[in-house]
Parts: sequence; structure tokens; C-alpha cells
Amino acid sequence: MRVVPALVVLALAHGARAESRRELPAELVREVTARATERGVPPALVLAPISEAAVGGVPPELVATKVLEGLSKGVPPSRIAAVAHDLAGRLTAADGVLREAQGMGLPAAVDRRAALSDLATALAGGVSSQDLAGLARAARGGRQGTSEGVVSAAHAVGELARRGVPPADAMPLGLAIARHGARPPGEIVAVFEEWRAEGGKDARAFVAEAAARVDRGQGLDGMVDVFGESADRLNPGRGRGKDKERDQDDVAGRDVGKNGSGKGNGPGERADKAGGPVPGVEDFIKGKGNGKGNPNPGPKDKKK
Repeated sequence: MRVVPALVVLALAHGARAESRRELPAELVREVTARATERGVPPALVLAPISEAAVGGVPPELVATKVLEGLSKGVPPSRIAAVAHDLAGRLTAADGVLREAQGMGLPAAVDRRAALSDLATALAGGVSSQDLAGLARAARGGRQGTSEGVVSAAHAVGELARRGVPPADAMPLGLAIARHGARPPGEIVAVFEEWRAEGGKDARAFVAEAAARVDRGQGLDGMVDVFGESADRLNPGRGRGKDKERDQDDVAGRDVGKNGSGKGNGPGERADKAGGPVPGVEDFIKGKGNGKGNPNPGPKDKKK
């Protein structure tokens, strides 16, 4: 007999918590209702997906923004409701990914709303919930893995998918980003567009090279072959980490200074392994030559 009241109390408490999650900000309800009424749309129709988001534990404002956009553009009510319901579902799935990432010990995203929006966009682009879970696991196994990295990885895969790269083909890059941390906003898309503009065709080759660079801690600068010297329009990375990434790699850069004492010298001034600087060049520059193209005066010159 004493167990029943306890269960009732627990049930009521749970119901109260659930009910509190269904509450929408009064100002938001008024705004949507007024806009819907102006357009001749039943308010309940477009408020339903907003409530769905609140029940799912995600900010209802994210869905309300989409509803208000549809109303302002005169989109058919049924279409607004369908799009808003879909968005609410994707946001709820995205929230589950972030919670799972935190449960794995990954730091929480700094801007949760932005993270939810990016993950929902990735889902809309064809990235699956299973893909997102895989990115979270990769982040957990990486030394620099964070929730921000998971979001950045999902965003990159989603944006490549929007440009015709199947998510399965883009996932190696996503996994690399998840392991090593978030990339600069727009970086992947910008490099991909540059590569495609130069005639790049093999998306798998692009993904493989970009993933290899991310794994090595390199940036993507110089990745695209703008001179068309390679079949895949890619400059292969040289295996250097981010601290040495900007080293020169032209003909002089490969030769100059490789023996140590020649660092900073021109090709003609490079130290020889046995005899120091190239004979005569330094003397000629200092005016010690004979003026006849022979910087090392011979016996006849000395007599004169």
C-alpha cells in the first residue's frame, strides 16, 4: 500500500517535467499566431511542429524561424507544416548526438544552437544518424576530439554531399576532422570549389588527400594543383606537420641550406661539404678578383 503513493508521486513528477518541456514562450506563440492569422493559416497547424521541438528538448525558436519564413513567403500551409516537422525531427536527432558526445566525455559545444543547426543541416544533406554516431566515436578516440569537431566534421561531409559527393565517400575526411578538431569555417568548401574549378573530377582522390593532410596536422593551402601538372589536380602533401608546413619547396628551397651552414645563402654561395663556400665567389663580390673574370689571381697576376 505504501508503494502505490510513491509511484503516483513519481508519475506526477515525471508528467510535470514533461509538461514543462511542452510550454512555448508566450511571445513566440503570439508572434506565430498573429502571422498565421494574417495569412489565413490555422495557427494550430504551424504551432504543432514548434511544440514538437520543445517536447524533444531543442530550442523551439529554431523551428519557429522556419515557420515564420514560410509564412512570409506565402508557402502553402501544408508545406510549411511538413518542413517544420522534418526540421524538428532532425534537430531532436542532432540533440541526441550532442548528448551522446558529452556522455562519451567530449566537451560540450560552445554554441549549442549553432551546433544543432549545423548537425540538422548535415542530416538534411544526406548524412545519416549512424554517420554522426561514427563521427562522435572517432572524436572520442582522437587526442583532440571535441563536440565542436564532430559538428565541423558533419558540416563538411554534408556540404560535400550537397556538391555531389556521396556521404560514404566523404566520411574519411569527416572522421579525420572529428579526430583532430574543428576546421576553419568554410575551408573545406572553398578548397573543394577551387579544386573543381581547376578541373578536378575524382572526389575520392580529393577526400583522401584532404584527410591525409588533416591527419598530419597540415592546412589545405596549396593542395590544389593550379598549374594542371597532375591528373587529379592535386598537389600531394609532403608529410610535414603544421609547424613546417610553410617551408619553401621550390628548386632552391630543396637544395639551399640542406647541409646546415648554407642556410640563407643563394645557390652560388652554398657551403660545400669539404671546402666551405664556392671558391672565388665571395672574393669576386668583395672586389678581390683580378677584374678579368678570375676571382682567384694566379701567380702571373700576383707579379703584376
